[in-house]
Amino acid sequence: MSKAAVPLGGALLLLFAVSASAQVRPAPSLRDWSRFSVLTPAGPEHPPAEALRRSKRLLWTTHKVAKGEYSAAQIAKLYGTTLMSLQSTNRDELYLLPRHLTVLNKEGLLYEVRKDTETLDGIVARFKIGQTERRQLKEWVIKANGLPGYAVLDDYELEKGSRLLLPGVKINFDTYHYPVTSVQRLSGRFGLRRHPIYRDKRRHVGIDIPKPYGTPVYPARSGVVVEAGWREGYGQLVIIRHPDGFSTRYGHLSKITVKAGQLVQRGKTLIGKVGSTGNSTGPHLHWEVRDRHGNPVNPSQKLGRR
Repeated sequence: MSKAAVPLGGALLLLFAVSASAQVRPAPSLRDWSRFSVLTPAGPEHPPAEALRRSKRLLWTTHKVAKGEYSAAQIAKLYGTTLMSLQSTNRDELYLLPRHLTVLNKEGLLYEVRKDTETLDGIVARFKIGQTERRQLKEWVIKANGLPGYAVLDDYELEKGSRLLLPGVKINFDTYHYPVTSVQRLSGRFGLRRHPIYRDKRRHVGIDIPKPYGTPVYPARSGVVVEAGWREGYGQLVIIRHPDGFSTRYGHLSKITVKAGQLVQRGKTLIGKVGSTGNSTGPHLHWEVRDRHGNPVNPSQKLGRR
């Protein structure tokens, strides 16, 4: 037995002797002491979702995404929170699930204090503009996190590493989604490939999504239409510029339903329908993402991100 274990054993034996003086009990068996053994299996690495869901206190942990878990909304429900809370807390729309998620059991954004110099007023100011809105959020934060009452009057300082629930706070995500619904597979990926028509090797600057002729096409992100019409190779083409200077292209359309200069909303504004115009071997959508300088970016790597 190590020296560190001696005080613990001594304390336990003393406690047993005091108890025995008050009431006669049988001598302890090895089974009684088994819970102190280093061979006893450890508890779960993370608490079960049900424990967080049932707790009235604010709790959070790290969730390792298991095989078969494809929906962030499903995970949020397990822990007693909402999809928006998970998205805001993880700063990710969670269109594609990462390996690990920070999960909580309340609604709102779980904010982690990064520096010792951060204050409650400074954090609130990041998420609210008006004076009335800031005061209201500050009161909600104090109540939700059990902070002292004087925090209402003073600029309350916070310790690095502590976490705060910001009730009602959510992040507006302007991330990329597929321009068509129910994408099962890609018929053409980003990168070097053999061209299906010219049969030579060349770089494919987008991805091809096979869909039936006439399938509705929507913006992958919100923005403004800068081109809508015929272009060599692309056939019927729509180009949308987004607020951060990036742009997306939608080619081989059978029909275009927007005009240049028109504002369009992600997933809601119909911009056209799938076709096979231009250099195409069959009905599909050719989708590109380009950066501020017009350089192609792999669309598959932008899904769920900005």
